[in-house]
Amino acid sequence: MSSTRHVQPTFLTLRQAAAEGYAAYSTLRKYIADGRLPAVKVGSRVKVLRTDLDALAVSVRPATFEEVEAAAERLASSAPPLSDAQVRRLSAIFGGAA
Repeated sequence: MSSTRHVQPTFLTLRQAAAEGYAAYSTLRKYIADGRLPAVKVGSRVKVLRTDLDALAVSVRPATFEEVEAAAERLASSAPPLSDAQVRRLSAIFGGAA
């Protein structure tokens, strides 16, 4: 049986996101209004998920194979273990041996 880890999503206020360099406060408000950036309101504060902010990033140059491979390895190492059924399904999708 595989154990699953619950990873708590990281929410940031718009001021925190702006301070971390994701975009200017007004730009973040515009992205929310345009529907490009999902947001929630907690009390009087508007918050966004860090992963949604990361998804807004656009590379200024194509990533190298090594960079993509390193990113995939980081992602895979932080993911919960897959069940046998999930491994078989992914193998079927990607054409590998189960």
